[in-house]
Amino acid sequence: MGFVDYVSQNTQALLFSAQQHFLLVAIAVGMASGIALVLGVVLHTNQLTPESWSRSLRVGSRESLLLVASAALTVPSLALFGLLQPALGLGVTPSVVALTIYGVYPVLRNVAAGLSSVDTAVLESARGMGMGSTRRMLRVQLPLAWPVIISGIRVATLILIGIAVVAASVSGPGLGQQLFSGLARLGAVNSFNQVLAGTLGCLVVAAVYEIAFAVIGRFTTPRGIRV
Repeated sequence: MGFVDYVSQNTQALLFSAQQHFLLVAIAVGMASGIALVLGVVLHTNQLTPESWSRSLRVGSRESLLLVASAALTVPSLALFGLLQPALGLGVTPSVVALTIYGVYPVLRNVAAGLSSVDTAVLESARGMGMGSTRRMLRVQLPLAWPVIISGIRVATLILIGIAVVAASVSGPGLGQQLFSGLARLGAVNSFNQVLAGTLGCLVVAAVYEIAFAVIGRFTTPRGIRV
């Protein structure tokens, strides 16, 4: 059976797997982004942190957290899914948790870089206008850092699209089921078609996310700093 025939006969199943893959990545990226934004803001070197915290302590805490997050990103995906399975079982839960762990570092790194890139003169001007630390963060720093932050979210999303395939090892949803099934039966009827369909499906999901990020970036970036 040719690839086109295989796709035409399995369109519904492939679309369902692609939707699962898309949603799995979306949930994990959303959770990772929320965690990274909160940690990045709290540990950033501004007055949102307690006065008793020295600048060196805040910077050290941020860099230590980045180190831990980057170390988590180096753990082989198959190993992490296997380690989570005894505690979380099979299916969606270990898949989301593992992908969230992998998604934190790219976003956190860009949150830290984006907030640090805001010109101190701009912050001093905001302070002179009577803005407190919270207002400066919400109305000045985060909007100016947003292009860098959304770039980190985009990178995390693309990384997780690939890693989400491995979720099939713990019966997770998505296109990984097609790939794993095809690879396990390589040489049998339609095995290559399954692998190719799963691979192309991931590319389609990535393309949809790229379009979505282009639109989101366009409408959420302040007009004065659009490129």
